Amino acid sequence: MIQIAVAGATGRMGRCVLELAARDERFGIAAALTDAESGMTGTTMRFGDSEVTVADRLGAPCDVLIDFSAASGTIEWLKVCERLEIPMVTGVTGHDEHQLTRLREGARVIPLVVAPNFSVGIRAMRVIVGQLARQLGERFDVEVVETHHRHKVDAPSGTALTLADDIAKAMGRTLDETAIFGRKGHVGERPAGQIGVHAVRMGELVGQHEVHFSGPGETVTIRHTAHSREAFGSGALRAAAWVVNQPAGFYSLDDVMG
Repeated sequence: MIQIAVAGATGRMGRCVLELAARDERFGIAAALTDAESGMTGTTMRFGDSEVTVADRLGAPCDVLIDFSAASGTIEWLKVCERLEIPMVTGVTGHDEHQLTRLREGARVIPLVVAPNFSVGIRAMRVIVGQLARQLGERFDVEVVETHHRHKVDAPSGTALTLADDIAKAMGRTLDETAIFGRKGHVGERPAGQIGVHAVRMGELVGQHEVHFSGPGETVTIRHTAHSREAFGSGALRAAAWVVNQPAGFYSLDDVMG
């Protein structure tokens, strides 16, 4: 049985992972973790037959840590995993360049899976939008629109950035060269090859990503809608089961899925 610790345990995704793990005979729950300032330390969480006390430090042995905390929290839990030589899976988005560099440094010490989205549907969508970008070419304008719940703190989503990056690469360019994030004022005529990226925040929507390709006389739209967080939680557990058998390295969901 794989013993997991979950950072960001009191958040929506952390709780989802713990609930799924409690129903999966492959996993045991070693720890539910939060940061010291959350006010949740010492409270009790129940998942199935398991009762776990929320802690701000990892005191129990575990086989892998799953992180759904926050960008800064990821780095703090990475330090713990490095020290204890524990594999780590993180689905946190919004890391800056310094934090991403730090994650790559940590992957020299431990096996580390970093994925902005653990959905198998999003993985398939990434392949499709790249193919469409190559086939349709620059005569088709590209717009990426993502919608999430009002509590999400980073924008645009890591998944939207990944989709836009996949499209840019398929066009033989970089995201920095092609992306524009929202529009305001007198922006002029839309240049060929531009990728628009837009973020919508409202209500309690789990997550939706749309990619629009619009050209002469026609539009092609690819949409992925997450109906529940289980789409992401089950993928994170799949990554956790996979990474415990890997050497130190920086891995993506493509590595996990094979």
